Amino acid sequence: MPQKNRTLAAAIAQLTGMALPQPFRHIKKSWPLLLLLPLSAPLHAEDAPCPPGYPSTWGPAAKDFLGTSLGATSRVYFTGAEGILTEVFYPTIDTVQNVDMQFLVTDAAKTWGDEERKQAKHEISQTDPRAMIWNAATTADNGKWKISKKIFTDPNSNVVIQRVTFQTLEAGKSVKDYNVYLLNNPAINNSGAGKAQCSGKQSTTDGADNSKALSTSGRTFLVASESKANSAVSALAVSLPWRVTGSDPMVSNGFVGTNDGYTDLFAGVHDRTMDWHYANALGGNVAQMGWLDFSAATGSSVSFDVVLGFGSSENEAMNTANAALKNDLAAVEKTYADQWKTYTQGLDNQGGTADNQYYLAAMTLKSIQDKSSGAMVAGPGTPWGDTSNDSNQGGYHLVWARDLFKFASALITAGDKDTANKSVEFLFNVQMETTGATAGRFPQNSFVDGKPYWNGTQMDEAAMPIILAWKLNRTDLWPKIKLAAEFVAKTGPHTGQERWEEMGGYSPSTIAAEIAGLVCAADLATAAGDPGAAAYYLQKADEWRNNIANWTFTTTGYYGNKQYYVRIDSNQNPDDEDSLTFGNGGGNHKEKSIIDGGFLELVRMGAMSPNDWTILDTLPEYDELLKQTFPGKGDAFFRYNNDGYGENNQGGSYNGTGRGRLWPIFTAERGIYEIAKSGDGSKGTAYLSALKAFSSPAGFIPEQIWNQTATITGWETITPAPYVPGTATRSMQPLSWAMGEYINLTAAIKSGKGDAPKVVCDRYACDKPQVTVSFNATAQTQWGENIYLVGDSPLLSNWIPASGIKLSAKGYPVWSTRISLPTNTAFKYKYVKRDSKGNTLWEQSADHTFTTAANNTPIVRTDSVQGWQP
Repeated sequence: MPQKNRTLAAAIAQLTGMALPQPFRHIKKSWPLLLLLPLSAPLHAEDAPCPPGYPSTWGPAAKDFLGTSLGATSRVYFTGAEGILTEVFYPTIDTVQNVDMQFLVTDAAKTWGDEERKQAKHEISQTDPRAMIWNAATTADNGKWKISKKIFTDPNSNVVIQRVTFQTLEAGKSVKDYNVYLLNNPAINNSGAGKAQCSGKQSTTDGADNSKALSTSGRTFLVASESKANSAVSALAVSLPWRVTGSDPMVSNGFVGTNDGYTDLFAGVHDRTMDWHYANALGGNVAQMGWLDFSAATGSSVSFDVVLGFGSSENEAMNTANAALKNDLAAVEKTYADQWKTYTQGLDNQGGTADNQYYLAAMTLKSIQDKSSGAMVAGPGTPWGDTSNDSNQGGYHLVWARDLFKFASALITAGDKDTANKSVEFLFNVQMETTGATAGRFPQNSFVDGKPYWNGTQMDEAAMPIILAWKLNRTDLWPKIKLAAEFVAKTGPHTGQERWEEMGGYSPSTIAAEIAGLVCAADLATAAGDPGAAAYYLQKADEWRNNIANWTFTTTGYYGNKQYYVRIDSNQNPDDEDSLTFGNGGGNHKEKSIIDGGFLELVRMGAMSPNDWTILDTLPEYDELLKQTFPGKGDAFFRYNNDGYGENNQGGSYNGTGRGRLWPIFTAERGIYEIAKSGDGSKGTAYLSALKAFSSPAGFIPEQIWNQTATITGWETITPAPYVPGTATRSMQPLSWAMGEYINLTAAIKSGKGDAPKVVCDRYACDKPQVTVSFNATAQTQWGENIYLVGDSPLLSNWIPASGIKLSAKGYPVWSTRISLPTNTAFKYKYVKRDSKGNTLWEQSADHTFTTAANNTPIVRTDSVQGWQP
């Protein structure tokens, strides 16, 4: 395309054969300096100088809207923040192709200029509470203009559509009194490839982007791609013509921070004029800009359409965008909306209690499912994305088996088993390892094609897919489920990383998942005709369930009554003085000085009653350390004391260290716990109200919210101005896990019970009233021998010594333990003696028997072992 609107800066670059250094580019309109240089070359060039531009960053993680077409034909997924379109994914939900798109506005006289995203007032709403179509309206801080957009995708084409209205708010002005520019920042295939600034040559960095102005079918497009083969291609077009100077449309391709459109208008002396006019920007972090032509408009407003089309070639992308602009977009919008309405009509309305946010949660979860694989991602962006660069290509748009279990389970609750079935098929058929010594292991996370991104071993992620398969009765997957169950049984209960992905050891939350996974696997094994496997899994589950308190519940702690579950223990001795270095800059601390809410997973997974004495004893310390109450909103909780995963005390983005903030998922977890404990659904309503209060105006629940400034066990956590406690931080919004918990809590309120897997709950009487029983046995032992309690219930090992409850020798020769058992139940039990090699001797006496009372009055059993026999 001919270039007739070149700046003197471009001429200088041609004359010298070098790209201009950054200081000079910022004074590109400073005529006195330019007149010192000889100007004998023509003022035009095809390619923008100074690749690759500034380093690429992602969009803000706190999203205001997101969506996709419900059907599988269109593979475009969009997000938005600050009133503008941010990351757009294609052809899979884990592959970013575009970072942001916004308008720049100046007056025709060029006396002022505004950037759309930087305005304070952005109003976001759904056009219909049962469809993922969004209205985004931005009003200028100076009160001079307003931009309104309706955003959706074409169900039958790979294109995202924005139907835009620009409106003047100045009396006596028309739209012709303004210059409006469309600025777009592609990032093809998860990278923007901006590294060194103004290198003077085309970047050869893998992932470097190219941007071109190309014309076809009478329309000029801004087209982006990568140089490598099989690159996705995007094409940007508008229904209005571009402004024309001479015979050329005023569009340009440049490198971010060097010669892109924003720099052209607002850098240097801020002349607010589009001077640069480059046909191509090759090999870097590219940006595209076009000047909209309002010459045919009359009055105070003008409406037009902006489309971003995708394809596997430049022609395909341009043809897709061009076809969209020729389409009946009102009809496209209706088709898009109708598909979503049909989906929501098929959901469980929870007896009429489901509200708009419940439906938004379900649609959000459906929107983050990849249409090619069935995988579902943890979040539609990158935490603290606007300060994160190409080195972080995964963000949260990756698949964690744990997170996927959480929100796929929520969709089952909401009545969408189809989505959950596709997800469980992804887990076992794509993500899980199926060969070698680690067959049955799931990677820490992966892309939607199953390729690992981080490759840590988290045992809850091996167990939770089994539970999901059980919920869906997927006995057809039994051979692969068995691989996972074998891996859990043989590798657990120790985990390489617990659910916060920072460290290994014995974690209450991880072991809870392992126990539930094995019990569910046993049920599936029975259905599949594999009784031997079922027996093995149940024995392991009972062993871990009956000793988890021995491994992770301290009786010599530092807080409250000194008895509580610790976050994680390294050696199955929570009463020792061992220290661990906690991740994310949390520092080195005694194991029993760190508490988290993971112990509640023992209830959530059905392994323990909500009234188990160890659970009840941990709640006061948990609340004292980690709970904050917001008047008029409700309770929120930190992950754990000394958490470093969050903004720092000055408000800066997390960069490996920081301060963990409050997580709304724990508000939901606590609400479900309180319902399970009481059997009263109304106990959850305050927690549901809190979730709504912590949500964005549109209803998205964030990963973290700002806390009230506090010092917790010496860990100072400050929320600086202008951030407001109780509002979303800049981590991730929405967090898919949190949106799922809104569904789960709504359902628990309606049902009046928790959501523990029934087969697990039945085995361990999690829904039965409980009584505390103390066992004290006088018994003589040799060094290395221990005493175990066994009996005729899974709660007492089903007479299997390896699953027995290990007693404490603190009062030797009296061995003791305290456990919770269901009321009004008869039990038989004995004591066994085991050495370090597993050699076992049984108490010689007849079975001890007793029946728990109908109330919760504590029981003490005092016994004396008179002798042993094989």
